[in-house]
Amino acid sequence: MSRNAKLVTGAIIGILLVAVVIFFATKNDDEAKKVETEEEVRSEQYSELVQQSCITCHATEDGKVQRISDIRKSPEGWEDTISRMQKLWGVDITPEQKADIVQELSEKNGLAPEETDKVMYWLTENGSTYESTDGDFEMLQNTCISCHAGGRPLAQYRTEDEWAKLKDFHIGMNPSTIYQMRTVKWEEESEEVLKRLASVQSFETEEWEEWKKEGKQHDVSGDWRVVGYQPGVGLYSGDATFEKKEDDQFVETKKLLLTNEEEKTYEGNVRLYTGYSLRSSLASGDDKLRGVFNVSKDGKTIDGRGTAVLDKGIYGDETYYRADEKGLLASWPQAVRAKHEEVIRLVGSQLPDGLKAEDFETPDHFQVKEVVKQNGNDVWIKVFSEAKDYETVEVALKDAPERTVEIASYTKIDSVRVEPEKGVARMFYIDRRQSTQFEAIGVLAGKDGKIGTDDDIEIGPLPVTWSLSEFEDREGDDDIEFAGTIDEMTGLFTPADGGLNEERPWSGNNGGNMNVHATYKDPVTGEEVVGDGVILVTVPDYMYIQ
Repeated sequence: MSRNAKLVTGAIIGILLVAVVIFFATKNDDEAKKVETEEEVRSEQYSELVQQSCITCHATEDGKVQRISDIRKSPEGWEDTISRMQKLWGVDITPEQKADIVQELSEKNGLAPEETDKVMYWLTENGSTYESTDGDFEMLQNTCISCHAGGRPLAQYRTEDEWAKLKDFHIGMNPSTIYQMRTVKWEEESEEVLKRLASVQSFETEEWEEWKKEGKQHDVSGDWRVVGYQPGVGLYSGDATFEKKEDDQFVETKKLLLTNEEEKTYEGNVRLYTGYSLRSSLASGDDKLRGVFNVSKDGKTIDGRGTAVLDKGIYGDETYYRADEKGLLASWPQAVRAKHEEVIRLVGSQLPDGLKAEDFETPDHFQVKEVVKQNGNDVWIKVFSEAKDYETVEVALKDAPERTVEIASYTKIDSVRVEPEKGVARMFYIDRRQSTQFEAIGVLAGKDGKIGTDDDIEIGPLPVTWSLSEFEDREGDDDIEFAGTIDEMTGLFTPADGGLNEERPWSGNNGGNMNVHATYKDPVTGEEVVGDGVILVTVPDYMYIQ
């Protein structure tokens, strides 16, 4: 090669080397900028706690955190997810840090109020709820509900890709799923269900967009009136105060006047998730309650349920009202026998002392005969209805007519419906059980004179006597002897302890099936009407954390 050719070749090689250096330098610079940008995304969007606990494993890309940014869940859903991370991958955080992470993820990727409302039965762990097989539940019947409640997937919203990953997730976590569910062709059916879920439970919804746009963060600080109802027991009332401790964290003190007029005080901590969802942990001595509540859009009421921690079959449905508004809030009972004097308890707010019969406003044929007694914002009145048939009337204070309660009158009870019709109780194991609270609802035949038709009229809970009988009338059936007992006055069924029982044939456990009977005796005629239900006593439910 000539000297000139060598010089040209060397120059070309030099130029190429420079180009390569520039290319990789530029590429490295771009990569560095990308990493820097992703780090900015992390620091701007997430707290240091979430970065250290979650994003060390879940990478960020294009401003999103893999698996996290494409899923929305309730606080309970995020808590289950973090529990799984702790159990399977050793995430080391304190209970307080866990609660902070749940709060942050719920704020960024939670549920809108309307989305929460449709799964409240699942969030409050109502164990005897029978999910409909219609609508969205129909598609879940063979694939999801076979193992867990349909409310679980319906409390989640995901992108199409994230829904598609759920099938592989289940197989990876539970390889035996394919064999356990082989009778329903689970692999094929689950793919179709996930496609459907991607449509009806998509990550972006109008409700969520609207909620994010409004950006509401309710402040529940201050005083509230509480109206509660415990099925089988009755109405109770109280006063609650929320004192702000930190951002979105409160201390609640709640003083209740129970149905039997016993007084009880609960205290504990409350967290506000997604701007409207309250989760409380309250205690009165050894009596501990878990609360699941939602603040209304106008911030004037809070609705939800308080459930006994050691027995989720015992609960009270409660509504909180701002304490500064005057008027009546609730009544008990909700219906009275016509032509028969009865005492009704009224719960109100800002009620004046020394109320008298003439202070109430009612139709002429529904009379307040006298005020039997008053305890602050609770007052007991004796009423007499002259109704000739079923009707409802409104009762109000004359100086607060805009806040009324509705009271029904009836002449007879045609039928008694037991709720739940099919109850599920779970035996006592380790430290908890699940009782079942039954309730008897009075039903009147409508204009067609028939029970079980669309014009039936419900008049609310009735005072009844409860009893049990064997579900199957066959020799050796001993469920009623071992499976549990029912309170004849309240209808609370308490299951027996779990485990082997040597007194039972074959040393079986204390599960079983029984009929439940509610007997109503008409206070005027003495006639009896009986309603029937069923109770299944079984083992604790198994929930896989996902």
